[in-house]
Amino acid sequence: MKNSVNNLDWGLIIFLIAISGFIAFVGNYVGRRAGKRRISIFGIRPYYTSMIITVLTGIIITTVTLITLISVSSSMRSALENKAQLQETIRLLSQKLSTTQSELSIRASELSAAIEYQKKLEKSIKEQNERVKELEKKLKETEDEIKSREITLKNREIALEESKAQLRELDRQRELLIRTISELNKEVEKLKREKDSLLQENRQLKDKLNKLEKVVSSLEEQRKVLNNKLELYSSELTELKREINDYKAQAKELKEEIKQKESQLNLLRHQKILFYGGEIILAETINGPKNEQEAKDSLNYIIERTEEIVRYRYLHSGESAPDKDTQLISYDPNELESAIKSLKEEQRLIRIRVRNNTFIYEPVYVTIESLRSRLIFSKDETIAFKFISAKLPRNKIIEELDKLLSEVRKEGIRRGMIIDHLTNPISNVSYETLLGLSVRIKVNYTKFGSALVVVKAERDIYTGGPLRVKFELR
Repeated sequence: MKNSVNNLDWGLIIFLIAISGFIAFVGNYVGRRAGKRRISIFGIRPYYTSMIITVLTGIIITTVTLITLISVSSSMRSALENKAQLQETIRLLSQKLSTTQSELSIRASELSAAIEYQKKLEKSIKEQNERVKELEKKLKETEDEIKSREITLKNREIALEESKAQLRELDRQRELLIRTISELNKEVEKLKREKDSLLQENRQLKDKLNKLEKVVSSLEEQRKVLNNKLELYSSELTELKREINDYKAQAKELKEEIKQKESQLNLLRHQKILFYGGEIILAETINGPKNEQEAKDSLNYIIERTEEIVRYRYLHSGESAPDKDTQLISYDPNELESAIKSLKEEQRLIRIRVRNNTFIYEPVYVTIESLRSRLIFSKDETIAFKFISAKLPRNKIIEELDKLLSEVRKEGIRRGMIIDHLTNPISNVSYETLLGLSVRIKVNYTKFGSALVVVKAERDIYTGGPLRVKFELR
């Protein structure tokens, strides 16, 4: 394709392009002028006159192009003159080309078959050469083996002569051995008799050995048992020594505690106990959360009330209270700070608990407890109920009411109330209240047979109590 492009007459092509452009320009110019001047040819309208000029310009361009090609290019001239002959020649050449291509494909297939057959022949020749080499190698090995066998045969002939001489020597030795064997047979008989006696002794020794092995195994088992018992006794001895040391330490502590108790007993004989260890002096529920100043004010108020309770306890015990300037209670400042911090977060139950027994005129050491406070019973909420027979005696009715109050206490504990076991958590129910309630049951419900006693919360009851209740009869 590159050669065909190079063979083009570029001068002729450029000339044709230039002359076509010039003719088109002239035709356009003439048509435009005719249109502007409204020239009419043969009485035709100017519009159609300009169209005729444009068409004639195209005809002139094509005519000039053909004339130029025919006059300049001999191949173009011959192509136009001999068009039919050229077409026939192209057809014949196409047929010849297809025939040549089919023959070429046949020759190519034959050539590939011949190449494949040649490869097979070469492979067969190679295999035959390898077989020839193997046969030559085997022939050489066979010749070597024949030579070695001839040498071996000669050696065997020499060995045969030597064996014959040895055989004669062996015959002589055989006769000598026969005589020796007869003598040895006699000795064998003697040895057999000795062997039988030894076998009998061996059986006896084996029996004794088996008995000894049984004894040894039993002794070994006894040794293992004794070792286990020894280890057990050793561990028990160690444990006993440890327990003895613990008991000695406990005895020492008990002696010291007895001394302290004796000293406390001596004090008790001469002094009065103002507060018992674990006693709750004051328990107060404080709403929260509070800011720091409000929390401090609330805690200071509780401490002041605690001191007032301590002073009242002095007066109630018949002793004169210390001066107002004297600090009656002692507490850990860290506990106070922790309680203030807890009040800044939520509602808390603040309790002042006595750490240990406190005698008259001794400082009261207390613990400030800050416990989470939540609503346990709402006002008028039913806590417990029970059917009580009105036919029972009044003392039995009071016992049943006391059992009902025990159920109320258990329910309060189950829901999360913190109850002081040194005091009665149900503060507003006295024996007189129970007596009056039993009388009402006997009088008003005898005809019904029994009364439903319902215990309700008198007010909202929180974690720290008190458990104030009221009764309803139905």
